[in-house]
Amino acid sequence: MGPFRRFLKAAGVAWVFLAGLFAVSLLFPAAGLCGRHAADRMRGRIAVHWYGTLARILGLKIGRSGAPIMGNGLLVANHVSWLDIVALGSLAPLDFVAKQEVAQWPLVGYLGRRVGTLFLRRGDPESSRLITEEMAWRLRRGRRLVLFPEGTSSAGTEVLRFHARLFQPALLAHVPVQAVALAYRGKARDFAPFIGDDEFLPHLWRLLSLDALEVDVSFHTQVPPEGLDRNALAGYTRNQIAETLGRPFGPAVLRAG
Repeated sequence: MGPFRRFLKAAGVAWVFLAGLFAVSLLFPAAGLCGRHAADRMRGRIAVHWYGTLARILGLKIGRSGAPIMGNGLLVANHVSWLDIVALGSLAPLDFVAKQEVAQWPLVGYLGRRVGTLFLRRGDPESSRLITEEMAWRLRRGRRLVLFPEGTSSAGTEVLRFHARLFQPALLAHVPVQAVALAYRGKARDFAPFIGDDEFLPHLWRLLSLDALEVDVSFHTQVPPEGLDRNALAGYTRNQIAETLGRPFGPAVLRAG
């Protein structure tokens, strides 16, 4: 891609983020005047449109098989990049659970907080307890939540162990769990991974050099929570994703103490 088109795409991304600021600052509060259920639907539609617009500007081509849970439930996915959130968010109204570091990203963190993203501080038992309670409360209120049980992103060459404690909210709220497999194709396999010491803006600039980014999103059959503990749920859904991606299995679940 030539430098002009790259800068043009960068300007488009900047415009989308400015539009996001307008939405969360003015449209979201206005939606709150319509009552909780109507406000949730309106905010959900705005969020899906925002993610979809960003995906189109980035050239993100999303292939989908299956469909997300209808109604409330917990979706769990392998984690490769911040693009995972853009891809999933463009397909359905969803609340995300992200690591605390994302809350510190310029503008992204602010937008995330305003759209209802939950930020988990890794290695902090008190943060985990509070997030568990908040997740269970949202699930009971009819929300669909997405988390990445690996606890970190990977290069996409394997599916890391799942942290079983993150599945506790689904058991508390008695809602189904759905595995979602994300696979980047073509050049995106090398450019999409956001790992180690990667920083958001330099990573975004590298992505803008590509004409297109391809990702396949596979929604599995939902798993009812009855009769399963959190370790079983973590192991089963991880293996569903690993089988879809054809990745090494390794230890299936990281057990909580």
